[in-house]
Amino acid sequence: MNPTARTNSPDCGDRVFWENELELNIDDALLHAQSPDEMRTWVLSRTGRQVGVLCRALGITDATRLKDRKSALARCNGQLVPFYLVDIFASRKGEFATLDLAQAKLSEDAIKPCLRDGEESCDKKALLYALFHDSPEHLKTLFHLDKIHKSSFARMVLRQKARQPDQKFVDFLTTKKAKEVLEAFDRQKRDRRHSQLKDIIRHNHHHLVFVRRPERPQYIMVPGDRIQHGHRVEWVILDFADDAKRVAIASDSRKAPLQMANMLASAYFDQDVQYVDECQITYAKQIANLLAQLKQGQCEGLDLVELSVSSSAIDGVDLDLSHDDPDILRRAVASIERDHSSLTANIDRIQKVEVIYRSKRIELRFDPQTVPDEFIVRYVDSRLKNASLRRRFEDFMRDTHGIPILTAQTRGATA
Repeated sequence: MNPTARTNSPDCGDRVFWENELELNIDDALLHAQSPDEMRTWVLSRTGRQVGVLCRALGITDATRLKDRKSALARCNGQLVPFYLVDIFASRKGEFATLDLAQAKLSEDAIKPCLRDGEESCDKKALLYALFHDSPEHLKTLFHLDKIHKSSFARMVLRQKARQPDQKFVDFLTTKKAKEVLEAFDRQKRDRRHSQLKDIIRHNHHHLVFVRRPERPQYIMVPGDRIQHGHRVEWVILDFADDAKRVAIASDSRKAPLQMANMLASAYFDQDVQYVDECQITYAKQIANLLAQLKQGQCEGLDLVELSVSSSAIDGVDLDLSHDDPDILRRAVASIERDHSSLTANIDRIQKVEVIYRSKRIELRFDPQTVPDEFIVRYVDSRLKNASLRRRFEDFMRDTHGIPILTAQTRGATA
């Protein structure tokens, strides 16, 4: 898929790539791209880094000043259309995911001109142009990988002890085998919906399976004031680790994705196995120590900004204290506890705690277990915008405060 071929025939094969694989509506973009004035305005609004990548992609080497390079690009109107579409694709794609993929796919020489601020951030669009020029398939990979940074995963482990097969999971998990399992899953569901295997990606020693599936009936309004019926699209991400002994699941629905994971694992281990929600116990004494440090302003790396308690020490009423300034909140909590009693003495009555970690506000929950004084500490991970930040927070909680912490997402499957 070279830029010129794509520009000459945007309706022949391209729509499958842009609209089906990348889920991008390109009609308006192609209409705007037909206007030389529109494209010239677009070129003039490009940054120096973006211009540099575009000039290298189109072989423009005789212009040195930025103004001259933009003028030269403006004369390449037709060849710029695919990059104009890349520009639209860039919307809502994460910078972290883009840089992460580029570092895996591009040479240092290709990446360096796109970096800024001491190589800690990048010109995202410039890097996307470079990825696209190297291979359009990189955009498909990014489209999928970007989802892992924007999705909450329920972490699960095998319920049964299963003998490790001689075949490694990476060798088992081929496109052919995954499609066979998904076809068997669809036959078992009998809902006449087709589960599409969109990609299998090996990333950071994990094996990611991306499935697109119709979820529930929905309709849209199309030109002519007509209603077109179909199904809402659901993306299912199965993140297998530790040779399939663990899986993390991201999806909107609950049962079907778990069934997919169970069927893939059962096929691999050659026996019927199921995944259950991961359970990492934290004891009441550990949580009490953390809460005491938060209330005293002595909790390393964390500041308390919200405390929500049911049946509180104030006449048994529910209480929700919140303030962006941790000092003010701590004084309010201390004042109440002087006049009454501890707000955090009964951990099972704490609805949630919000803390500031690296300028991000994060909600913590303490889920009581059947054994007294045992809890699972969970956090709402949506404020941490990529998987790396989430791992860093989890490592921090374990290494600094001795608390294993899991995401708030669960599947309701217990051992």
